Amino acid sequence: MFTVWGILQLLRRYPGRLPDMELMFDCDDKPVVRSSDYSGPNSTGPPPLFRYCGDRWTMDVVFPDWSFWGWAEINIKPWNDMLKDIKEGNNKTKWIDREPYAYWKGNPFVAETRRDLLTCNVSDEQDWNARLFIQDWILESQQGFKKSGLASQCTHRYKIYIEGYAWSVSEKYILACNSVTLFVKPYYHDFFTRSLQPLNHYWPIRDTDKCRSIKFAVDWGNKHEQKAQAIGKAASDFIQEELKMDYVYDYMFHLLNMYAKLLKFEPRVTQGAVELCSEVMACPADGLERKFMTESLVKSPSVTGPCTMPPAYEPRVLGAFYRKKLNAIRQVQKWEDGCCKMRKS
Repeated sequence: MFTVWGILQLLRRYPGRLPDMELMFDCDDKPVVRSSDYSGPNSTGPPPLFRYCGDRWTMDVVFPDWSFWGWAEINIKPWNDMLKDIKEGNNKTKWIDREPYAYWKGNPFVAETRRDLLTCNVSDEQDWNARLFIQDWILESQQGFKKSGLASQCTHRYKIYIEGYAWSVSEKYILACNSVTLFVKPYYHDFFTRSLQPLNHYWPIRDTDKCRSIKFAVDWGNKHEQKAQAIGKAASDFIQEELKMDYVYDYMFHLLNMYAKLLKFEPRVTQGAVELCSEVMACPADGLERKFMTESLVKSPSVTGPCTMPPAYEPRVLGAFYRKKLNAIRQVQKWEDGCCKMRKS
């Protein structure tokens, strides 16, 4: 519902600027349009299916997720308000004064990799520098969401991001925290993730040996405090400056415009179609749904046009960007392996 709401706000922000179009949106998490199904000499073109994430093996069209306009079911505010709250939360506790451990709170029951992460929790026998907590959303809802405020969870020097069933909405909130994001090797990407560079915006964590990898990352950061703080700040600055709502709308605008230019037919309103506008959606809503719709409502058209799209990356430049990313990940793995060899000897 809030994805539809977001598109309606885009139309209010740039009225008359988007052409008519027809598109299909799949709200399930995992991408399904496999590149291998459309790679043969006699293959047809892939169907343009929109969703919230993609991966290296698929061609789904990646679109901003619904939570930018609020997630009423778990009391997460629209993105503009969340950015302000997280920024205020960051200012309450300086990085150097935060708990010197890696923090994660979430639902481990959606994926095996998250259940594996729980084995890294502190115990009487072992401390992997991780402080991990299970988020019970049913109980939290019953108690009025008193312990799930995202802006109040920026209290540790390090925060762990780990995928769930697929990509996780939690990513942008974790990166915004001014903590060093420990990024467990991801297999999915949303619309902005691939702009991030390891050792600049986050610290890469192995998915096959999470506990040792997390411990090494925290030990390294606590020994190199200035460098660790710089990683946390770079990620937080990226989220605050590059992922503000103005640019989210501009990404949506350019994506949909480019998509519409590829259509080979004239879109028509089909029989039985239901017309939606902001008023039709907001008026019957109640509770947090209505509150978040009111807060995220675009009040008037933008006085400026969308940002200008930069030219596409040249293959050489794009290749250099990805090589830099892979080299940084390999460098961290070499450090980890060298540390393990030293301990064993």
